[in-house]
Amino acid sequence: MKEIEDIIREKPHLADPFRFYEKTLEFIASVNGTAASAGADQGAYAREQAPVIFARFSALLGLPEGVLTPLLQALEVGEIDFARLPHGEVPAFSLPYDEDDLFMMLYLLSRPWFLALRGKTRLDERVWEEGRCPVCHARPAVTGATEAGRRTAFCSFCRTTGYAVSTGCPVCLSEDGSKQSVFRFEGEDGFSILTCDHCRSYVKIIDAAMLSRWSAEIADIASLPLDIRAQEKGYMRRAPNPIGIRKITTRG
Repeated sequence: MKEIEDIIREKPHLADPFRFYEKTLEFIASVNGTAASAGADQGAYAREQAPVIFARFSALLGLPEGVLTPLLQALEVGEIDFARLPHGEVPAFSLPYDEDDLFMMLYLLSRPWFLALRGKTRLDERVWEEGRCPVCHARPAVTGATEAGRRTAFCSFCRTTGYAVSTGCPVCLSEDGSKQSVFRFEGEDGFSILTCDHCRSYVKIIDAAMLSRWSAEIADIASLPLDIRAQEKGYMRRAPNPIGIRKITTRG
């Protein structure tokens, strides 16, 4: 993608996350359609489709053989429910993965499933009631500022777009302005972060001019330094970025 190449030339420190993002897009494209839509009315892929999807995921991301076997077995016996991921929940039973790694793998594996779900419902351009995506109920982590002054919301699970509350925190909906702050940083033109001390969350805000150049997903990755700054201040991202990362830093 030309826009990715342009960003990498401008910001070479973002080359690795963008190259990884390209692999995830290739995975989504490779299982889009028949494989991705199978099981979209259930909590995960249909049992007969899962091995093919997992094999493509493993091959494209270069995972060692057998890494995904426990996860595939869990899905085949009905222990995986993708619909719980937007709520920040991972399977409660024992799996041989760190919790953050497990969430990241499930998020990336489930992207075609969530996109198929969106394709069946088509609930774009709606107000996000209770601060959640109308399709998959994820919290916003990225918002946009329109030229008309409305606040758009972007779902990092299913790519649904809509409108967040016009004032206050788009995550917890608190209207207490004394609890919210907007930060801008030198060298990150077109981006800012809104923090909320009520729920200890943050969302990134992308200017309208920036969204006319890049998709929300690309802008999210391009603004990784803002995630670092916000998390260093102790605020949490409530939904992953397009490569499955929620936690960028650990406070020491």
